This record gives sequence, structure tokens and C-alpha cells, in this order.
Amino acid sequence: MVNIRWDEKDRAYVAEVPELPGCATHGKTYEQAVRNAQDAIETWIEGARESKYAIPEPLAERKFSGKFVTRIDPELHRELTLHAKRSGKTLNGLVEEMLEKELP
Repeated sequence: MVNIRWDEKDRAYVAEVPELPGCATHGKTYEQAVRNAQDAIETWIEGARESKYAIPEPLAERKFSGKFVTRIDPELHRELTLHAKRSGKTLNGLVEEMLEKELP
């Protein structure tokens, strides 16, 4: 995945690869930023191999369990649990529904 955004300060499209730390480039046009991103990815991977740096598994190929642990304020935990009960949902179901609403 490549995130591309316009940077007003630099007057250029900035392309960043969140899965590869520090892998970023830019271009005067959106299309140029896309092409430059592909070169940046190849250069990043080549450099990682040469320096024996671990190359992360692509998120698209990673298997996810559907389970993750997060810590929140105990009062928020209480409020979420009460809200779930009032809504006739489990806490997991409520949180999943809330997270889905927040994703683009």
C-alpha cells in the first residue's frame, strides 16, 4: 500500500509506504509520485537485503486472527460495557461495530 498526498509546502505529491519504515518519495504529478514510489520500494528492499535488515511480510499476505488486545481507561471500559448491554450486544460486537463505522 502506498499513501499519496499533496504537500502544499513542498508543492509536490508525497508518496509514503507505511509497511516499510522510512520508505517515501515524491513527484511533481500524482503519476510521477506513483512511479517514484515503486522505485523507492525496490530500493528499500534491496538496501534491506544488503544490510540483512528484516523485510516485513506484506499486510496483504499476513494471516490475521481477528483478535487483538488493547488497554483503555477503566471508566471507558465500564461505559462501553453498559452501552453494549443497553444495545443488546456483546462488548466485542459493539466495539467491532464502532470500529467498522470509523474505517473509510
